[in-house]
Amino acid sequence: MSHSASVSDSPCRTGPPAGPIPLDPDFEVHWAAWKARGVAHDRAVRRRLAIAAAAMAIPAAILYGLWLL
Repeated sequence: MSHSASVSDSPCRTGPPAGPIPLDPDFEVHWAAWKARGVAHDRAVRRRLAIAAAAMAIPAAILYGLWLL
């Protein structure tokens, strides 16, 4: 099996990029939006965990109470 493309034509490159990386002028806006989404997600997950913990604690308390009788 012969390799017809030369090494320089390969789409896979290793090493640093050839030129400077362009900066995103709206980086601060994007970063603030990303952080806000993270905070909202964290709040939603904590709320779901609190509800799940309460939903599991009530039957556990009832079963524990019945076990002691």
